[in-house]
Amino acid sequence: MVVRVYEFSKKVGISNKEILKALNDNGFNVASHMAVLSQEAVDFLNSKYLKKPEEKKEIKSEPVQDMQQVQTQKKQIAQTVEKVEPKPEVKEVKKEVVSEKIQPKLAKEVLIEQPKKVEPILPKIKEQITLKPMTVAEFATEIGKPVNEVILDLLKQKIMAPINQVLSEKVINQLAHFYGIKAIQPTVVQKQEAAVSVEKTQAIKGEGYVARPPVVVVIGHVDHGKTTLLDYIRKTRVASKEKGGITQHLGAYEASTPKGNIVFLDTPGHEAFSLIRMRGIKVADIAILVVAADDGIMPQTLEAINLAKNSGIPIIVAINKIDKATTNQIEAVKRGLAQHDLTPEEWGGQTITVPISAKLGKGIDNLLDLLVLQSELMDLTANINVAAKGYILESKLEKGIGPVATVICQNGKLKVGDYFVAGNTSGRVSILIDSYGKRINETMPSIPVLVAGFTELPHIGQLFEVVNIQDYKKFKATGAAPTTQAGMRQQVKESAINIFVKTDNFSSQEALIESINKLNKKLPKELSIISSGIGAINESDVMLAKDTNSIIYSLHVRIEPNAANLAQKLEVTIKSFDIIYKLLEDLELLSESKKEIKMVSKKIGEASVLKVFDIKNIGVIAGAIVKTGKFTRDGRVIIFRGKYKVGEGKITSLQREKRAAKEVNAGFECAFMVDGFTDWQVDDRVDCYVEVPQT
Repeated sequence: MVVRVYEFSKKVGISNKEILKALNDNGFNVASHMAVLSQEAVDFLNSKYLKKPEEKKEIKSEPVQDMQQVQTQKKQIAQTVEKVEPKPEVKEVKKEVVSEKIQPKLAKEVLIEQPKKVEPILPKIKEQITLKPMTVAEFATEIGKPVNEVILDLLKQKIMAPINQVLSEKVINQLAHFYGIKAIQPTVVQKQEAAVSVEKTQAIKGEGYVARPPVVVVIGHVDHGKTTLLDYIRKTRVASKEKGGITQHLGAYEASTPKGNIVFLDTPGHEAFSLIRMRGIKVADIAILVVAADDGIMPQTLEAINLAKNSGIPIIVAINKIDKATTNQIEAVKRGLAQHDLTPEEWGGQTITVPISAKLGKGIDNLLDLLVLQSELMDLTANINVAAKGYILESKLEKGIGPVATVICQNGKLKVGDYFVAGNTSGRVSILIDSYGKRINETMPSIPVLVAGFTELPHIGQLFEVVNIQDYKKFKATGAAPTTQAGMRQQVKESAINIFVKTDNFSSQEALIESINKLNKKLPKELSIISSGIGAINESDVMLAKDTNSIIYSLHVRIEPNAANLAQKLEVTIKSFDIIYKLLEDLELLSESKKEIKMVSKKIGEASVLKVFDIKNIGVIAGAIVKTGKFTRDGRVIIFRGKYKVGEGKITSLQREKRAAKEVNAGFECAFMVDGFTDWQVDDRVDCYVEVPQT
């Protein structure tokens, strides 16, 4: 059931202003009294306002000074319950032997001392919990309590923490003590093993430096087999078969080979995603250029070659689809590569070429071996004794988590709880998810990881840097305002088609906006992007589209049920697509359909004035004969006297034989009146014009 702020206000008899303040003070971002409350917000308000009298009563009757006293009182209450509550068998016997005078007294004692309502406050769900930083939601799940109850208990301890706030070990220990749960230190076996591994590598690479896996970007023309290649590697070489968020949505894969791990970055081949390809190459160590043997060098192939050359990274060419190509076609690809300074090794050049079939898996083992060999020659290392620093590859809004980003660090270890800055936004790492979709506490350099904890949606390509808490506070104190490209707004243009675009992530948004701007140069009717956003289409989007008379176009996003109902009610058009070029094609058709029709004046007839009639209460009427063409009732005339133009105007009345007529053809007499012209003379020449579409 949908509950809005004002409805809850009316229900509990508290002002909207007070409820909005309480929600925003406790981590719920609610803008107005018309906002729909989430279930978590409703639960919070119920616990705050509906149970408030009981909480006050408990505080008056049972003042608590510290956590130790709370636990002592709980144990005393529990012992009292055990003593007072009789067993069923004993109770039946007492009913027979206890006198009527004693029974009311016993009932009264039980009624007063029975503390069953106190038991749910401190349930002993688990005997112990490991001390480590975790979010409020993770702690609630760990101990088996509702997250709203944990938040309220934190508020009682004067700790304000929303659902995704990372709690320190000190707070976790305090909460464990509050709930009567034993807090234990985490095991250090894995850390010791990692330390041994690091020490071995440091002996070779130097203090603080460790070997890191190569980051390989896969580039090439659309439909040349990049995704098929990565899918084959993922299925055969990725340790986990789970559908991790990074693997499915963010194009980052960590593959395992007998000689070491390799990190792959996928890039789209469509021309709209040139900026994404550029960023992928920027953070990579090696590039795999995929060229289809049956298609050869194509426009995006050339673009990828130039980008890789400009970045200075080695290029290994995978000649794909050899299962359906001839030897001549493969040789033609090599000739094309040589023409662009990528001469194959077998031709005396320095470019490694590997014939493969991504569909059948042929040649892929050889390709992986060559990648590992190339990385060994490059001697790739990273310093883990410095603050983590890297790049943001992708960003989006994740339901229940908020802004998240895929990050690859070039140096340093990234850990849960780290403070960071990234461009014009900042935050504290609350969640780390690896390539296999599993939560981890820290990550090494070159490993792609999904990071949660951003205060705002970051821009892709921004530098991501871990900082100490003092620098973090200083950054926030400077008032560095986050950029608003993720939700940009423009003014409504009367002469354009107003559209509102929503995408699943920042890259898609950027590519779509860039493509629409390019498309505008050749469209008959301009497309004006009134607003753009990331995430599901909600009621606010529909309202904005209605107010600006816009059409909502979405790419890879869903429509919230309430938004769909509201769109139908307000007659707002929502068009959803999964492929970017299909969306662009629809925009082209929309522009063509809204194209303004240019009208031109066309002469359709000529007449000569025979007689002029000045009729009282009617006006001056010209009697004429149509010499050529025709005169129409909706026509416009120009009057000439000799060689000179003496007037013009629109025909307001046209008659033939004293009857109203729609048109009069050549050879027939007619009478007409013209708006704004009465100075008629015999033999005036009258030309009739109408507006027609320009051909």
